Amino acid sequence: MHTYLRNRPPWIQLIIFGGLTGGIFVASIYIGTGIVAQANHMNFSQIASMTITDYARPELAGVIKGLLIVQFFGLFFLPSLVFAYLTDPKPLAYAGLKPPERISFLFIGLLTMAAAYFMVEWMVTLNEELVLRTFSKSAQDWIQKGEEAADNTLKNILTMKGPADLLFSIFLVGILPAIGEELFFRGILQKIFIQIFKKAWPGIIFTAALFSAFHGQFMGFIPRMAMGIVLGALYWFSGSIFVSMIGHFIFNTINVLLIYFKIAEMDSKTSSGWVISLTGLASMVIVILLIKYLRNHSSTSFEKEFLPEGDIKLFDESDGSV
Repeated sequence: MHTYLRNRPPWIQLIIFGGLTGGIFVASIYIGTGIVAQANHMNFSQIASMTITDYARPELAGVIKGLLIVQFFGLFFLPSLVFAYLTDPKPLAYAGLKPPERISFLFIGLLTMAAAYFMVEWMVTLNEELVLRTFSKSAQDWIQKGEEAADNTLKNILTMKGPADLLFSIFLVGILPAIGEELFFRGILQKIFIQIFKKAWPGIIFTAALFSAFHGQFMGFIPRMAMGIVLGALYWFSGSIFVSMIGHFIFNTINVLLIYFKIAEMDSKTSSGWVISLTGLASMVIVILLIKYLRNHSSTSFEKEFLPEGDIKLFDESDGSV
């Protein structure tokens, strides 16, 4: 009998989701890269042979932006929706694409993300100090080299000469990650890991660690993981992934606007000192209190989310046909 995947063990769901993601991503990369290459008057091998330094070349900005869009669809968006379709008779609701329990939860989410901005800035300094004090000089050089590709990509995307560039940067850095990464990590992976751990917080924290590790940046691992925990909590307790999507969008877009209006620089180092530490600690306290408020007013529970709903058929077998 064919059943929806929600009735399968979570480890089986995880393996199937991994296989779906890998297959769809490989197919999308070949197709999407070919389209990007043709649109930029290049061939597939030229794009495949790009190096770290190439990501900083302004003339390749169109290629990099095109590849980011391909990644959005092939790695995040399509695998998440296909898996949700195979998992639940209401795939959009399963992926969290439904209204929050209360409209006020959207407002709480916005306040939480606004407060989290200062917490994350403080954690960036902690992360940098941890790397400098813990790792050897050779390890630090290796870490710094690994940061170059991501930094070069962002610099190319966030080189904005006017309003049109600003809007496109917000689309690439604000909208696409907010939709794609939230669907993939919070909408699907977090749901699976909560089932595996049989508790919400371990699933939220483990997914946040994977979310941060995926970006491959040691210098930002701690603050990005903290962000993942906040976004995961917002989704879980609000009952709607729209809350974490909007929060993710707001956070990323704030950074784009700060760079566009030259309030912040891409390659500037985060300042340290008692002021940023005090602000960061105060920010973290506010974030914790807001999430606690959300949890106290939420009806979300493990039993409510994952209570078996019977052996739901994937295909109509009423006529006995195969």
